[in-house]
Amino acid sequence: MIKKILFNSQLYKFCVQQKIYKPKASKGGLNLLLFLFSLGFVNQYTKYRDYMSNIFLSQQEVADFRKNKQLQVDKKTLKYHEINIKRNQDTETAVIIGGGIVGLSQALKLLQKGYSVILIEKEQFISTKCSAFNGNIYNPYLFNPLISKYSIKTMLNNYINPTDTATQRFSFNSLLEPGGLIWLINALRLSTSDEQFDKSIQDMTKLGHIQEQEFEKIKKMGLLEKQLTAEGELSFYKSTEYGKRISQSFQKAGIEFKEVDKTKFNQHDIDRHLFENYPYVIRLDKENNLDTKQLSINTLKYCQKHYPNKFNILYGTEFKEFIMNYNRYVLGINTNKGVIYGDAFIICAGLHSKYITKKLGVTLPIMPCRGWIIESELPQSAKGSVLDRMVLKLPTLSITNLNNKLRISGCQLIDQEYKSDDPLNEWGAQILIKQMKEQFNIDLDTQSISVRDCCRPLTPDDKIILSKLQLNRNVYVNAGHGSRGMSQCHGCAEIIYQLMKGQQNKEDYSAFDLTRFLFV
Repeated sequence: MIKKILFNSQLYKFCVQQKIYKPKASKGGLNLLLFLFSLGFVNQYTKYRDYMSNIFLSQQEVADFRKNKQLQVDKKTLKYHEINIKRNQDTETAVIIGGGIVGLSQALKLLQKGYSVILIEKEQFISTKCSAFNGNIYNPYLFNPLISKYSIKTMLNNYINPTDTATQRFSFNSLLEPGGLIWLINALRLSTSDEQFDKSIQDMTKLGHIQEQEFEKIKKMGLLEKQLTAEGELSFYKSTEYGKRISQSFQKAGIEFKEVDKTKFNQHDIDRHLFENYPYVIRLDKENNLDTKQLSINTLKYCQKHYPNKFNILYGTEFKEFIMNYNRYVLGINTNKGVIYGDAFIICAGLHSKYITKKLGVTLPIMPCRGWIIESELPQSAKGSVLDRMVLKLPTLSITNLNNKLRISGCQLIDQEYKSDDPLNEWGAQILIKQMKEQFNIDLDTQSISVRDCCRPLTPDDKIILSKLQLNRNVYVNAGHGSRGMSQCHGCAEIIYQLMKGQQNKEDYSAFDLTRFLFV
């Protein structure tokens, strides 16, 4: 409906453009305000309509449904999911929507804290989206936002003066995404100053500390076999000025790093060629490499083995709407396989989290940010080089070697959600292939590499949303992780748990609350 109003030329002319035969210019501003007010009204109406499309039950209807296992309401037939029969009424049940690394980490945390967990996944296996095939880089501390005053300037410049080599791109088609305009308003508000840039790094560093505390526990559980093999991370900067600007932000946030003496990296041809092109390089020893898909599988197996009576995962199960009482308390969710009851509901569905919260009248400002990933065998000529031993973060791409498999990731396009049938021949993958030749003198054989694209869920400030919904007090959001789902999923799970128990100091985690955004 908003789109129809935005693109209705007659309405626009009537509301905004001054008519030639009317000399009074003052009405133009008034009509513009009326036009914007009408957009706000339609937005609120749409939210109300989405909210009212849920299913509301009285106490008597809830009792009848549990007794008869079927209920006719609002011309819909509700079916009772058999998983409800297995519920242990003596423990709280958390229903998690989304079976990627974020949802699985959340499940593990809640199981450890005594909850029963039902995890629903609409696909036939876990981690089929961004968690399936990504850059394999574990970076709990290093936060170089995908959206900032620097990237916004670069993307706008690339939009005005497009080139084939631009690695950061923006499409105005993205504003047709649900909540696209709200995302843009908040991005311009939260990501265009040095103060906000520094604050974002400090906030994400706090989350990194929590992540590292939780990650130490994960290491002891045996979930990280053949992982974390890199010696650390090297970050390369084309500009010494920009590199030092990033370093200052790291210092303020308490991130430990070292400026690299390039003379110590002159033993290998690849190293010499690489370091000649970058005047400023820093090293971080906390960053490493980790296979997200394998961690997801290991987490699932651990939950099934150690909590067989408290953990259930339902594949091919798709969320449809919420079941709630007239006090906005969510009782369950209606799925394509029946109604699933629970005591708490955590939305961990990545980019699609915004479609779920939309049913509750909440606009989740998450935008698809497409990226490309290539997997290739480590060339024999690269053995012993930094390409073999370190995680590398360059301005145009990131690389890590895990078990002799290179993962090359990079390029970003903020656009409508889209999945390519031929990612190898898209501009993002072609730039990565070209960069490997220019930076490392490595020719990637297109017949022997694997290429995939994915849409990362990007918030206006590239900080994660960890929040309890204000009007639905037993619904929580753990989404908007951008490129750091695996890097901070365990810290996020801990924060959501604390929000559920009401143990947190509100000031500690307000930086990740949904209320930091306008018009949501």
